[in-house]
Amino acid sequence: MKLLLAVALTLVSASSCANVEITKGLSIEANPIIAQKAQESGITFLSNNDQYQLISGGRFEKSGEFASSMTVSQSQEQSEVLWEGTNGQFVLSISDVTASQQRAQALSSSSYNQIAYNPRTGGIGVITGQIIVSYTDSFDALFIGDSFGIQLIDDFAHLNTAFYIVNARQDIFIITDRLNQSGLVSSAEVEVIENFAVPN
Repeated sequence: MKLLLAVALTLVSASSCANVEITKGLSIEANPIIAQKAQESGITFLSNNDQYQLISGGRFEKSGEFASSMTVSQSQEQSEVLWEGTNGQFVLSISDVTASQQRAQALSSSSYNQIAYNPRTGGIGVITGQIIVSYTDSFDALFIGDSFGIQLIDDFAHLNTAFYIVNARQDIFIITDRLNQSGLVSSAEVEVIENFAVPN
């Protein structure tokens, strides 16, 4: 009985500490603008067994890079910022831009810095710009990359898993959908990181 009580108390204590660790660094509060801009984008996708919505006008910058990358034109854009928050080392913001403007910017940029909303958790994740692909033994990672014109970043052949990035002028969401419909892969998903480790 004492052992059972000790195990139960340990589990409760551990789960509450883990919960504090994950949420302590998030400064994301429930905000109707986040859900509205996610709905406006019209782009929904799966990652990490969760459904995400691309946030129209959403961007991220690393905390140190945010201030140093400000220019005169960006400071004018700053007045159009509808929401700003942080997640781990990233500064998140939502500006008043259309989905087509954001998509055009993402297609012309080599650095991927979009964000997505998770309706289940209410959290915001960072889209890394990588596609995670689980493939079968029938086709290898190089063949898949060549077939879709995407760049192989890492291949973990023993796990039948590879990481790719799209080229300039390619849409990561369309390529991921095509991979999933091709029959060449077991699954493909856009990589999203929602929870970041926060040092004590």
